[in-house]
Amino acid sequence: MRQLFAGVAVTVTLAAGAMAQRGGVARPDLNGVWRLNAAESDFGQVPPPVKQSEEITQAGEEMAIAVSIERPETKQNYTLRLRVGGGETPMEMLFPAGTPFRILSVRGEWKGAVLVVTERVEFQGTAGTLEARYQLAAAGKKLKKTTHVAMPDGTLDTMTVYDRE
Repeated sequence: MRQLFAGVAVTVTLAAGAMAQRGGVARPDLNGVWRLNAAESDFGQVPPPVKQSEEITQAGEEMAIAVSIERPETKQNYTLRLRVGGGETPMEMLFPAGTPFRILSVRGEWKGAVLVVTERVEFQGTAGTLEARYQLAAAGKKLKKTTHVAMPDGTLDTMTVYDRE
């Protein structure tokens, strides 16, 4: 019995230490394929896509977010790779010069249980920023992503909801 108690105490101590190192908040498990739920989303002034998904691979602070968007006029597939808390990661190589929309760099940080991904972007040669906030909902079955886009001509906000596959 004493060994069991000692084992539980060690486990609790290690878990508390890990949480303290991460700011006292357990990081959510965002791993998985997330399919757009257009009915629960708000695209503001932007027409909704035909299909959209994000596949998130999370290994510690290393993240990969594979984005797939299908619109009537085009399809986009790209993967954002970043280390949360590790500064900016260049992304220009994924988007050739002359492409109307380009992601120049990406960085991520945890704000409590919310993953904040900030992208430096370029639209038709004009620089701006895109900030996406990823947060689990419905006991981990839904992913809510609020996005704020800031360009010299103005701002745009959307809220997309994804269902976990």
